[in-house]
Amino acid sequence: MAAANRELSTGGLELLQRPAAGNHIVQLYQDEEDLGEALARFTASGLAFGEGVAFFGSTTRWQTLCERLRGAGIDTHGAVVRGQLRLFASRVILSSCMSHAVPDRLAFNEAVSGVLNLMRTRYPVLRVFGQLTDDLWASGRRTAAEAIEDFWNALADTQPFALLCACPLDSLDGRAYEGALQSVCRLHTHLIPASDCKAFNEAVSSAIREVLEPQLVGMLHALSAQHRPGTQMPTGQAVMFWLRQHMPRTAEKVLARARARM
Repeated sequence: MAAANRELSTGGLELLQRPAAGNHIVQLYQDEEDLGEALARFTASGLAFGEGVAFFGSTTRWQTLCERLRGAGIDTHGAVVRGQLRLFASRVILSSCMSHAVPDRLAFNEAVSGVLNLMRTRYPVLRVFGQLTDDLWASGRRTAAEAIEDFWNALADTQPFALLCACPLDSLDGRAYEGALQSVCRLHTHLIPASDCKAFNEAVSSAIREVLEPQLVGMLHALSAQHRPGTQMPTGQAVMFWLRQHMPRTAEKVLARARARM
């Protein structure tokens, strides 16, 4: 999946509701409530548009998702019966595509491609939620998680679908910029750093105005715009990447103030 060098819409709502085939989105989260909201929006809109939705995740998240959807008046039972909404346990999928604790591309393709092709016979347009790498990140297996993301990207080159992943990272924590966040961006076309991207942008912008002299604020935005990461993301996140790389001490001050505002 090729990265897109454009700005993510202010709230990320349009992206979750109408992702294009080839979009590989990652939602950062710190609690299940925020992730659940994003996942429900992604799934509900897919069902409404007549798309197939494949959920590679845990039973707990599946049950929470279905409760949210039913609360919004969506007939999840009907969607499951007609094969439009399908659950595939992430732990089962992971165990089937690991060889000596290392992800195996061929096994991954056999496990995932088969079920997607089956769904596509009834629903040509698919969107997918993948919890596989989230499970690996949570257990400290970052290298394996990155391999799975590479597998997803290679698979998307051969069959179109929109993919939503989740990652338990906080982009207002300076430690996230010590390689982890950069790795996540390399593997995804779109980064959603918070449940409310508008509030995220405003928090970062306000923090910058508190820390920097007025004449430097405009210069910072100009420089960060010229050197944006290839992954599509909110302006505030792009600014934080530039600050963390070129002005790390200032970045820590901005991060602390932005966090206090979220």
